Amino acid sequence: MSSVNKVILIGNLGRDPEVRYMQNGKAVANVSIATTSRRKDKSSGEFIEDTQWHRVTFYERLAEIAGEYLKKGKTVYIEGAIKYGRYTDKDGIDKNTVEIIATSMQMLGGRDSDGKSAGG
Repeated sequence: MSSVNKVILIGNLGRDPEVRYMQNGKAVANVSIATTSRRKDKSSGEFIEDTQWHRVTFYERLAEIAGEYLKKGKTVYIEGAIKYGRYTDKDGIDKNTVEIIATSMQMLGGRDSDGKSAGG
């Protein structure tokens, strides 16, 4: 039996991509994407918004495309996989990380968006 690790996010970029190159010359880009859900509070009847922030990492050509076309505030569709990690900070405290490793990306709607798609 096989298993699946697949994530689909549609959200807004919280900052411009940070692109860097590894020693082997391959590009890596990181972004933060906000997703917001809304629900109605049963007691007050008011809508409550819950915003979650996701760390997304792009590699190789997809990283270069993200660096060229993605900008803070843009809406983007991301497909990828969840990766859990762990590190020790400068104070010796163990920290857990969660990131999405993007396998494809598409910019959505809005002004200045040309609907470019990448990956697959």
